[in-house]
Amino acid sequence: MAAWVTVPESWPSSSDRGRRCVGWQLVGTMAMRDEGTPDSWFAERLREIERSIHASPNAQRAAMNQALIAIGCRSRGLQKSVLAASKRIGRVEIDHGDTACKTPEAAPTLEKTWAYATAKGFASPAAQERSRESMRTRC
Repeated sequence: MAAWVTVPESWPSSSDRGRRCVGWQLVGTMAMRDEGTPDSWFAERLREIERSIHASPNAQRAAMNQALIAIGCRSRGLQKSVLAASKRIGRVEIDHGDTACKTPEAAPTLEKTWAYATAKGFASPAAQERSRESMRTRC
């Protein structure tokens, strides 16, 4: 596995909307793929999501919601923290435009992904993702 570049601390809180979205997308990717970053770092990002998801612009809300789910896929401890936070956050509204897309809810999504990963013998959905072939070669 290649060394991961950490998300610059300023990206998720940048004044640039695009940079904020990319920052949250990277947080989600790191949660699933980077074993070196401690869970405590993701717990802090979870607190940021909980504080600001509803006041964020639409695209950023979508990226934060995906990061929330990815953080919950990382470890059992973070799964419990995300489930508790998602109850406090409530429903996340994202405008998907004129599409049939639906916003995934953290609790049922985590339940499904954890059940699938553990049934396949993995310690977590993130461990399952790390065992997969690189995106470059599988797509």
